Amino acid sequence: TVRGLFFFVFGGLLVGFGTRWAGGCTSGHAIMGLSNLQWPSLIATLAFMVGGFAGTWLLLPLALRLL
Repeated sequence: TVRGLFFFVFGGLLVGFGTRWAGGCTSGHAIMGLSNLQWPSLIATLAFMVGGFAGTWLLLPLALRLL
C-alpha cells in the first residue's frame, strides 16, 4: 500500500540519518567500538538502546492504537 511504502521510506531515511549522525551503524558501535573501549561508542550504544526501548514501549502502542 502507499501507506506502507511511506513508512518504509521514512524509516529508511531515519536509519540513514542516525547512522550518519552517530558516525557509524549500531552494530559497528556496539561490537567494534565497545570492544576497543571507545567512550563515544558507549554513549552511542546507550542512546540506540534508549531510543529502541522508548520506541517499543511508548511509540509502538500509540501507533497501533491509531491504526
